[in-house]
Amino acid sequence: MTVQENSDISGWTKVRRSRVHELVIEQIEERIRHGGLQRGDRLPSERQLSQLLGVSRPSVREALHSLEALGIVAERITSGPESAKVLATEPSDALTSMLRLHIGLSNFSELEVVQTRLIVEEWAVREAAAMATPTEVEALARTLKLMERSDIDILRFNALDTVFHTGLAQASGNRLIAYLTGALRDTVERHRLAAMRSLGPWHSVSQTLQIEHRSILDAVAAGDGDAAAAALRNHLRHTYPDAERQNES
Repeated sequence: MTVQENSDISGWTKVRRSRVHELVIEQIEERIRHGGLQRGDRLPSERQLSQLLGVSRPSVREALHSLEALGIVAERITSGPESAKVLATEPSDALTSMLRLHIGLSNFSELEVVQTRLIVEEWAVREAAAMATPTEVEALARTLKLMERSDIDILRFNALDTVFHTGLAQASGNRLIAYLTGALRDTVERHRLAAMRSLGPWHSVSQTLQIEHRSILDAVAAGDGDAAAAALRNHLRHTYPDAERQNES
């Protein structure tokens, strides 16, 4: 990771209210939104931030720990009084975890989450058909080959299913859609396994699901967005018939 030095220390406002660490976070967020801080920039040290904002170092440290937990701040690059942190250069698993927790805490029904997944993934495969690179198509094909093994069990299949669907979302070129896809799938993990088990004997079910996945990938590889969306819709309607019935009611 290349670390960039951000030497502009102007524009920081002293903090004089309660819940100080949250206000420190607000200052950092404000500078990120307005371009004062970018991916890979090194933040001022704890000591510098404490002086710039007029707050204690423990408050600065608490704010930085919160941002680190959210995946906004990456590793410490120095030690001692002038220790500093770097703004993350790529989204982390923390984003998926945060989305998953917010979805769970909002008490959305599993049906609502599945319906949202149908909308998100149908858009994603249309885009993937136009945007996917040969390397991405090859990676998806390798995942399918593992899913098509005759001895695969439902848990292994389910894990690879996640890799395949999030890979399709990544191939759309929209990273936020990819993270949202992962979060939505993780939220209904148990529901997804139950849905697959309810379809019948696993051997025959897995063969049907393999054919459905292959149809999606073939359409994406051919650059046919309409066919890819139709194949994805057919696959998810087959796996989650309750969601489709709810849409029609």
